Amino acid sequence: MNHESHRAWGKIWSILLCGAVLLSVTACSTENTDTREVVEKAGRKITVLDNISEPVYTKLKLAGIQKVEGVRGTDFAGEDVMVVTKENRSLPSQVIEGQERYPLNLYLHTLSTGEEAPLQTGELNYGAPQLSPDKMHVFYKELYDPTGFGYIMDLSGGAPVKVSDGEFRVEEGKWADDAHVIFPDMEGNILSADVTGKQETIVKTGIPYVHEVVQTGSRILYVTGEDSQLSAYDTVTKQTKVLRKDVIWAVPSPDGSLLAIVERIGRGEMTLQLCDSEGNEQSKLASGQQIFGTSWSPDGKLLAYAVTAAGSTDDQQDLFITEVETGEQTPVLNDFHLADPLHWSPSGKKLLATATVLKDNIYQFLTYVVSLLE
Repeated sequence: MNHESHRAWGKIWSILLCGAVLLSVTACSTENTDTREVVEKAGRKITVLDNISEPVYTKLKLAGIQKVEGVRGTDFAGEDVMVVTKENRSLPSQVIEGQERYPLNLYLHTLSTGEEAPLQTGELNYGAPQLSPDKMHVFYKELYDPTGFGYIMDLSGGAPVKVSDGEFRVEEGKWADDAHVIFPDMEGNILSADVTGKQETIVKTGIPYVHEVVQTGSRILYVTGEDSQLSAYDTVTKQTKVLRKDVIWAVPSPDGSLLAIVERIGRGEMTLQLCDSEGNEQSKLASGQQIFGTSWSPDGKLLAYAVTAAGSTDDQQDLFITEVETGEQTPVLNDFHLADPLHWSPSGKKLLATATVLKDNIYQFLTYVVSLLE
């Protein structure tokens, strides 16, 4: 491995292990388990919240929280299977910044048994996997520092197809529907690629830095400029409309009728707002120093997110689930460091949250699988 590759490999590890690729989490620590009981069930460790420190009475009830150490779970491939990034210790390692590192590869991890099946392996680093809505394909990146090349793989077999001729930022790129992904390139264009690798330029914004690109129905939302302007491009009318400014990101509900918008309202202060499809505020759900990981349940009834409290000096987050119709909030996890956006299982009964923790003086990944009662 040459010097430039070695340096880039080290940067990839620094970015991934601090959870900064997707959420800019800059500090890590062990989780607080003072109010949790760990029990063994069928050889699996289940953490059950007991709420002894501060009773919480909400309609939403938790069945338990399973913890999977050493893997970065990023999405569900089914109710019992998640796609994960982890070290491939069957391949040669490299000593990077004084620590032994192995290539990061992709696997399918079965929660009930702990078994793992290789998905994409090799001496290169792969990460940021996302399953298509129909769970038939996986979109992932071949990692090179903060950028990478995008690929789509059919889970039933076949070689991966490349979705872009150039690199783009690792944190960008999302499924637009079952057959297409959408992402911005490094020149400010928004592109689409289908599962065969066919590419198309959808929008030429003329602005170098375009981010938080997501499609909802016929509209493509994206953020640009120093004022963090949220715009909506209509693929039918070919018109662009500015919705609002100071937007960190906007996450559309499954049916596109609502937007969960994180807005910066001042230095070290953000709010999570529930808005209509045009960005008009309907209610304020949360506020804090930072708000991460916002994710809608498949039926659009629940919204999960992590909040760093105002004035916090350690960047730790608390995880909440809010019932959208009533605004009722249920605390789920506290004092942890979220590394990726949250993801729901197809049924909406499980929530995936990956954190970074300090273990044996090394930052590692810990994946939580939160289960709700039926």
